[in-house]
Amino acid sequence: MATAPIQESVASELREAAVLAVESIRSQPARSALAIIGVVIGIVTVVLVSSTLVGLRNSVALLFRELGTDNIFAFHTSGEPYAAGTSQDVKRPPLRAEFAPRIAALGPSIRDVGIELIVPVVTGTRAITARAGINESDTLLVEGISPNFYDVVGAEFTGGRPFTDYEERARAQVAVLGSSIARALFGARSSVGQSFLLGGDRYYVVGELAPRRGTFFGENRNDRVVAIPVNTARLKFPDAENTVLYIRAFPGLREEARLEAATILRLLRNVPPGEPDNFALNTADQIIAQFDRLGSQIFWATIALAAVSLVIGGIGIANVMIISVTERTREIGVRLAIGAKRGEVLRQFLFEAAILSGAGGVAGVVLATALGLLAAFLAPTFPAAPPWWAVLSGLTTSVFVGILAGYWPARRAAGLDPVEALRYE
Repeated sequence: MATAPIQESVASELREAAVLAVESIRSQPARSALAIIGVVIGIVTVVLVSSTLVGLRNSVALLFRELGTDNIFAFHTSGEPYAAGTSQDVKRPPLRAEFAPRIAALGPSIRDVGIELIVPVVTGTRAITARAGINESDTLLVEGISPNFYDVVGAEFTGGRPFTDYEERARAQVAVLGSSIARALFGARSSVGQSFLLGGDRYYVVGELAPRRGTFFGENRNDRVVAIPVNTARLKFPDAENTVLYIRAFPGLREEARLEAATILRLLRNVPPGEPDNFALNTADQIIAQFDRLGSQIFWATIALAAVSLVIGGIGIANVMIISVTERTREIGVRLAIGAKRGEVLRQFLFEAAILSGAGGVAGVVLATALGLLAAFLAPTFPAAPPWWAVLSGLTTSVFVGILAGYWPARRAAGLDPVEALRYE
């Protein structure tokens, strides 16, 4: 029971120190605000970048998992299919659509293989456009798709259906539209059964895809895709050659399917024994892991920049505390003379520094959240909500910076000689 009075005494001391600290800060609001600018900037940087990276990571994870967690993506370069490859990658021959049935037949762990033929958006000197009535769009992507592709990736349709094998063999001029391009061409009405012009040829819409959930910087490019049968794409766009194979494994056999696909592709592409693969095989997990590594590098670079701001903020707080100790030397002397303990004076000034810096942390979190909400208002898919760990880390760091910066001035205040302090003018 003896601990209760001690706890009450400590709590009372802490309350008194906090009240004195707050009164001191309120008496010099302009100086206090200037002192914490560095802390505010550092916390805003960390929280805003953290919320952006976390939001992007979740969107990218959903984006690639939508394409199938049991799928393996085969492409002739190690980069993204729509990006320019390295000088070494461009020397590799593209994959061929004819590989798909052979891979599916030869791989015991492989359930199916879908084909995606990427059509260059610029042919010759003109860009490919789509037009339906008075509506026209040039912000589209054109791909040749195999009839089984949408089953392989598990795509959802809002209306219509995928291509049939007959339409593929007959090189039919039919199309499946992503949600964004469907809205651009046909507005709110259903696009299924409608016709439009693509590159001067008329196509009929047989299916419309549901909006994709995953995004990258607010966009899922699959929502802008005009998909036509692979054989139709070959006929109409003979320059198209970049082919992505979506290799679907049987459940639980993805790694076995990956090894089988690598072996089969090496045989089909005549890769000599001992030579490295001249193609890339990736899974959704690998792509997400690559993004995580990049995000980690960006995050630590941000931490380094934020640390500079926090150091500047700490110097500002230390400077304010030194000035505060100097200005209040007589007050400190009076408190010590009437019986205040040196530990109480030390705690008072440490509290003042912690509250000052903590206020900077709170202001930084509020400002970062406001900026995130503003960005989300301008770009609705922008990740606005900061993760709880970033908020907690920001507030904890700001308080720690304040205590660290205020320790020496607080110790100096606690170490004053009462007699000399009372004589101070």
